[in-house]
Parts: sequence; C-alpha cells; structure tokens
Amino acid sequence: MDNKKSLRGIGLLSLEIMHLISIGKKETFDEIEKHFEEKDLVEYLYEKYNDKFVTSFDSGVYDNEAINTYFFNFSGCIEGEELRKYEIAGHENGLLLILALIAEKVEIESDHWYI
Repeated sequence: MDNKKSLRGIGLLSLEIMHLISIGKKETFDEIEKHFEEKDLVEYLYEKYNDKFVTSFDSGVYDNEAINTYFFNFSGCIEGEELRKYEIAGHENGLLLILALIAEKVEIESDHWYI
C-alpha cells in the first residue's frame, strides 16, 4: 500500500505567500515555526489572511494535513539557523522561510522532472 500523500496545492500556497509578501505582510520566524510544530500552518495563514487569499484552502480540494506535515518535518531543525541554512535574514521574514522550504522540495523533486 502506498502511504504517500499529495502535496497538491503547495504551489498555490507559495503564490499566496508571494502575494502576502508583495503587499507588505510579515510573520516572525517564531510564529511560523510554531505553526510548523502545531501542524496547522495552512489553516493559520488561510484564516489570518482569508481576505487576501484567492485560493480556498478550506474546501477539501487540497490535503492540508499533508502540506502541514511537510512543514512539520522541519520542526526543531531550523530554529535559529534560518540565515545559515536558507540565507534568510531578519526575524520578521517567516513567510520567506515557507517559500525556501517549498523551493527545497522543488530542488529535490526536480531531479525527476524532464522537459
């Protein structure tokens, strides 16, 4: 049996986060990493910025649990190391940390992508 879960929607989440950054929204590393640990990052962002999101993350179309678990897997291994590991400076750049972790997944998986 295949226990893999789809990360479908993680690309759309990255677009929503880019939009938030472009309009000046900020989150601290501590706040974002807290939601990694609590496995509720998608819900936290969607509820807080619902009026800014174009994509609905409460309709059951995307597996929020799988996306939250992806970020949970980084809990405890990046706190205080954001600059060294992901070249992100500034404690208020937690949204960039999310994008960095999505980019890391793209880098790993793209080894199997071809044009």
